[in-house]
Amino acid sequence: MTKVTPQQIINLIKTFPEEAQAAVERDLTVLMRPPYPDFNCRVHCRALSASIGLVDYAVRFGTPASVEMLLAARADPDLGSPRPLTILLQAQLCPDEGRIEKLELLLRGGVGVKYLETAERTPATPMIAIARAKFGGIQRFWLGYLVRAAGALAHTSNDYELRVVARLLAELNAFDAIMQCLSPEEQQATRATPASYDGLVATVLGSDNPLALRRMLAAKNDLRIPIAFDPTQALLDLTAQIADWPVPVEQAEIIRALVAGGAVMQSTDNGDTAFERALAFENHELVNLLLDAGAKPELASSPDIVFEMMRREGLPQRSKTPATAAEPAPDKAVAALNLLCSGVEGLEACPEIDIDRLTAERSETMQALAKRLESIADRLAPLASSPPPG
Repeated sequence: MTKVTPQQIINLIKTFPEEAQAAVERDLTVLMRPPYPDFNCRVHCRALSASIGLVDYAVRFGTPASVEMLLAARADPDLGSPRPLTILLQAQLCPDEGRIEKLELLLRGGVGVKYLETAERTPATPMIAIARAKFGGIQRFWLGYLVRAAGALAHTSNDYELRVVARLLAELNAFDAIMQCLSPEEQQATRATPASYDGLVATVLGSDNPLALRRMLAAKNDLRIPIAFDPTQALLDLTAQIADWPVPVEQAEIIRALVAGGAVMQSTDNGDTAFERALAFENHELVNLLLDAGAKPELASSPDIVFEMMRREGLPQRSKTPATAAEPAPDKAVAALNLLCSGVEGLEACPEIDIDRLTAERSETMQALAKRLESIADRLAPLASSPPPG
């Protein structure tokens, strides 16, 4: 095993963040005195209650360059309890900046991932460590993706671990589907903001790939991943970008994906919306696209202009006023009752009529009809006088 030298320790200290170098120098100065230990030695860290290995120290407080230097000096990345890899995958134990790069260096350095951790109150496997960690942002995907690709175990020992690992695997599959739509350069660009999804959103929107956008919206809406993305604002920005230019096929699909993802393209107060911008630019193609997506011409700030555009484009004409509900078909039973009531009201209007005094000149049919109406009127009278229900 390689012995440390004072110059190597000086070089190692320089790889740590500038704001931490004073504390690092206090911790590592002891290694610059003979007898010189090897790179697998343990050092006392003033920030912790126990001594830790150099790789563990670099993972917690250093940069990717710190880890790389120790691995180049043949330090063992698996020494420690818990192991440095487990430490790296616990959100609270090292900074977000450089976490993904450190993991890649450890994997290239031959770190083991198929293990069961035995340290007390420590996640049993790397996959469980990631699933339990309160990571924010795209780093959760990249860490899980890298250790799964390296063969990490998904073994669980209780229901809680089973739930969190199942959730992690669902997220990995969702983001992996997005990455399949992006080029290798674009995939790397998603890591620009590891603790958020801003890099992912910017990359997907910049890719002009509607499938990637649809899959990102599905991850946000179906899995409730907290991706800070406003489809309405994205639609507004895209409308301003298009202005009065023709709409390419890819951008048309992106507009449809944004609308399907919940983007508001029109409002009743005719404010700053995508439809009003398209109308202001007199972009017939964009207006037609939004109409096909469900925009209402009669709700526009200038309905006449919209209808004139539609006429010139040969589109099916629509009513300029909101459609009213069609009157229901007449109910025959109701019509018959109305006719009956009219007859009863006619009898009530002529109280002087004495049915029994109808002359013979009035036919028997007339007398029978009059008696039937009088009988029905008597039956309906109590109902008419009673208060309406409810």
